[in-house]
Amino acid sequence: MATINNNIAQLTVREFLSEGKYVIPIYQRNYDWGEREALQLLEDISDYAKNNNRQNYYIGSAVVFVRTDNGETYFETIDGQQRLTTLTILASLLKHLNVASWFEKPNLSYDHRKEADDALVMLQRNQYSVHQAAQNIIDVYGLFSKNLHHVLRTKGLSVADFADYLFSKVIILRISVPQDTQLNHYFEIMNTRGEQLEKHEVLKAVLMNKLSPNEHKLFHLIWEACSDMSSYVQMNFSVGQRALIFGDKWTNLKFKDFDSLCNEIEIDNNSSLIEDNEDCAPHTLNNLFEDAKNNIRYELPRDGSLDEGKQDRFGSIINFPNFLLQVLKVCYHDSNFYREDVDAGIRLDDKVLIPTFQNVLKSITDEMGRRRFVKFFIMELLLLRVQYDRYVIKREYLNGSESWRLKSIRKYDNNKANYVNTFSAGSSEDENDLGKEIRMLEAMFHVSAPTQIYKHWLNALLYYVHKQEDFDSSCLRDRLYNLACSYMLDIYIGKEKSDFEDVIYRSNNFLPHNNTNNIDWTQIDCGCNVHNFVFNFYDFITWKENAPKYPKFEFSYRTSVEHFYPQNPMPGYDNLKDRGLDCFGNLCLISRGMNSKFSNNMPKAKLDNFGLIEEVRNGLSLKLLEMMDIVKSKGDWSETEIKEFDKLAKNRILEALKQIG
Repeated sequence: MATINNNIAQLTVREFLSEGKYVIPIYQRNYDWGEREALQLLEDISDYAKNNNRQNYYIGSAVVFVRTDNGETYFETIDGQQRLTTLTILASLLKHLNVASWFEKPNLSYDHRKEADDALVMLQRNQYSVHQAAQNIIDVYGLFSKNLHHVLRTKGLSVADFADYLFSKVIILRISVPQDTQLNHYFEIMNTRGEQLEKHEVLKAVLMNKLSPNEHKLFHLIWEACSDMSSYVQMNFSVGQRALIFGDKWTNLKFKDFDSLCNEIEIDNNSSLIEDNEDCAPHTLNNLFEDAKNNIRYELPRDGSLDEGKQDRFGSIINFPNFLLQVLKVCYHDSNFYREDVDAGIRLDDKVLIPTFQNVLKSITDEMGRRRFVKFFIMELLLLRVQYDRYVIKREYLNGSESWRLKSIRKYDNNKANYVNTFSAGSSEDENDLGKEIRMLEAMFHVSAPTQIYKHWLNALLYYVHKQEDFDSSCLRDRLYNLACSYMLDIYIGKEKSDFEDVIYRSNNFLPHNNTNNIDWTQIDCGCNVHNFVFNFYDFITWKENAPKYPKFEFSYRTSVEHFYPQNPMPGYDNLKDRGLDCFGNLCLISRGMNSKFSNNMPKAKLDNFGLIEEVRNGLSLKLLEMMDIVKSKGDWSETEIKEFDKLAKNRILEALKQIG
């Protein structure tokens, strides 16, 4: 442990997990990390282990209050409990993989939450709590167990290498608040403090520095408009600017180069680049401690919205930093600035946002070239943001409900905007079949890998729409379906493996290398280690075969792979190990909320609990519905039914993979 000052200690993950005692107080919320956050953490650490294994990775901080109880000192954890609990869970898994034998027991506990404490201790013994209050802990352990080997394999890392980096090079700052701090007031400050400068704001300054001062306002205007991912980009400009930039109907980008737009547009001083109010400057941690002692209160920051408290209508599947990298990867690949070695370094991961852009800038040898690149990029950013809004699904929140939507903006009278289906004329649910199929395909890709980083399918989609000057719904549907088949044949079940980038950029048709003669079915006969995408692909082709049968089916975040016939059946029932238990035909994808209720129940009980109520059935995967319907019709789910359904399911996949267009 290295001490920076009296209040801040720098610890490796191993030091954190083995030295001292940390308590999560009762006033903290329950552990609530899920797939997105846990897998993001796994990706982040493994990326650094692969690319920067000699450098420390600072994972964040734990803000603590030092307390003493009966002579024993412990750290009351004020901020950082989600990350710290997740690291404890990950260490438990690595212990069972024989790369963390030193990890004897958790030194993290929950005040007055015995179920969570018990769950962490049981993981040390490779046992799982069945208590509902500990379900998130068990779910995240299962996510790590299922995904660790796959993630490390794609990065060329061994489990031992990963563990060595995690425990010796990943650093946590433990920040102790002063003993006379009023914790209630400290929380109030923490909850109302201004946000620190984000990476994309730093990047903005780096890029603007390449332009002349008279070009700054336009760059700023476009950048800020594109950065709000919760609304259509046209709505982030003034009415007059919309007409000038996007035409009378607000649909198409009228200008292709920066200089032409700069010569035409007038930007008032309301879009200033510098805050006049110095009180908006960020506060240091020492400032916060000092202000807490002096009872100085801060006003809540305002974002200028006229609809404060109102939920945004549209939810983006990606944030702005990751969108910047998506745009860079797409526009750089076929640009005049292209260099193969530089392109290979552009990764869809916002942890490396600034270095990635800096590498691109360094590869351009003269200042005029860098200036041309910045102008080129900002216009490509605006163009691809328009295409993103038009051709990429969003989550729409309307009239108390939410669903996946694929909509475009249209102007109507009085400078108001309307949102219509991208591939049909109306805004109702009655969209054409191809438009709905595109929406379903995109949702299938997204829910299979919901993390913000490494959305390769989105990169493929943006690359396609960016290169095509004219295409229709049929063309886009075919390309997305080809991409799905390439994922299946080249990534998940083919004998010869490709990486995602090869799938995307080797052909504009996204056609697979492998064919249906090169399938290795054992790759999906492996129990809970089957990737979610395989199940979602099966659901898509099942829905496509008979869409009217499943009018309310929608892809959602079903992330837990389970056995329909249980691994540990109740007394009196056969154990089907090595008799079809782990084959694809006996596996299903369920939501985390169903996980504890599913447990070791026999298939008939699962049918009774989930398969007979219409509202519940509507939320299930189609593969699981088919399995339940077999139980309903035959009254059983034994080795015979499993093998028959396994054959049917694989044949359906095989036939679907032959339909590449």
